[in-house]
Amino acid sequence: MVLCDLRLGEGLDGVGVTEAVRRRPNPPSVLILTTYDNDSDIARAVLAGAAGYLLKDAQPEDIVRGIADAVAGRLVLSSDLEGRVVERMSKGVPTLSARELDVLRLVAEGLTNRDIAKQLFISEGTVKTHLVHAFAKLDADSRTAAVAAARRHGLLS
Repeated sequence: MVLCDLRLGEGLDGVGVTEAVRRRPNPPSVLILTTYDNDSDIARAVLAGAAGYLLKDAQPEDIVRGIADAVAGRLVLSSDLEGRVVERMSKGVPTLSARELDVLRLVAEGLTNRDIAKQLFISEGTVKTHLVHAFAKLDADSRTAAVAAARRHGLLS
């Protein structure tokens, strides 16, 4: 049993830890215990193979029960999180190409299309195409909205 926080600092997060642990032979259960109450983080953790997701402000007996349930192979979510996760997972997390994510990361850093094109060795038109595709996938109508949506979905840190 691994009890892990969602945010670990220095670029590490509980979802990455969960993925790494779950790839091992005979992996232990991973339970995320955190203060971050974000639907996309919860969905990402469960999709990565976490046995569950609990908030640190849960009652101590709920945390103990959650650990026991995770070890027993049961999904652990508080009742209020469960409904939200089911709804979120049914909608899914948008899938962006690696290049669309590269472009959005640079947009988040404040680069212009011209600067992004130079850095990625592509044309400005190709940058615009990647942005149009990312906007559509994220249901965004601006660069700022696309970056915010990507962060909300856990696609950008």
